[in-house]
Amino acid sequence: MDDSKAFERTTFLGLARSAKRDPYRLSLFAQHLQSGEISRALLAVSGGTLIITDRRILLMRAHLDDHGAWNVKQFQGYSVDRSVDLDTVVDLDHAVQSNADRSGNRRMEDWLLLTTTEGREDFLVSRGPEATLSEQDFTILRAAILGDQPK
Repeated sequence: MDDSKAFERTTFLGLARSAKRDPYRLSLFAQHLQSGEISRALLAVSGGTLIITDRRILLMRAHLDDHGAWNVKQFQGYSVDRSVDLDTVVDLDHAVQSNADRSGNRRMEDWLLLTTTEGREDFLVSRGPEATLSEQDFTILRAAILGDQPK
């Protein structure tokens, strides 16, 4: 599927909730979906975009190519950085960790922690002065990933 129609029923979460639904950008994501695969949820995460489909969890990152003598980077679309099959996911947790940097400033790290049949998969949602994933969005994300599995 190579167009944004795969995203018609997608729930946009976190910082993506208020983002403009750019059909061109969505079509670039859709190029990486399997035939008939449909997106359930989209979440902007640190350094990329997490897309939950009816089959997989995809971590998409911008693909940049170096060009010219000064290594000017040019946007080439998106690439799949990590992929997790939904049928391997056993549990999903949300963790917010508070750390202090060298200057004593508090920094929050917002994590999604997946337990799969093949081990653990963690995704950094955000790092900054506060967490960005609300409990409401996590509940929606959890349902998109685990479906009707008990908590």
